[in-house]
Amino acid sequence: MDLMRDCLDKLLEDSAKRRMGRVDGIILDIEDGRQPHVAYVEVGVKTLLNRVSPRLANVVARWLRKVGIPTDPYRIAWGKVRVGLNKVEADVEAEKTPALEWELWLRKKVIGRIPGA
Repeated sequence: MDLMRDCLDKLLEDSAKRRMGRVDGIILDIEDGRQPHVAYVEVGVKTLLNRVSPRLANVVARWLRKVGIPTDPYRIAWGKVRVGLNKVEADVEAEKTPALEWELWLRKKVIGRIPGA
């Protein structure tokens, strides 16, 4: 499997087929004398922005914490992940994870204030 092609940036769905965003990062477990293996996939704005610019990621994370949004990435164990053709399925419930914090905050604080939305 080519992790970059098959997993990174693919749509992530929970066990009930609810969209949780996209796979923003892949965490490898590296030990001396052993081959690296995939430990987790990560979801989170800070992980995504770290791929663009660590400085930008820190600035955005600081702002998000000020408005009350957790910025720690959410990790899903590789054993709970199934990689499909165009999506990645995780054996978790989206509503019980912090993966949707950003979306819920946007819906409440921004979209909800738009008249007619």
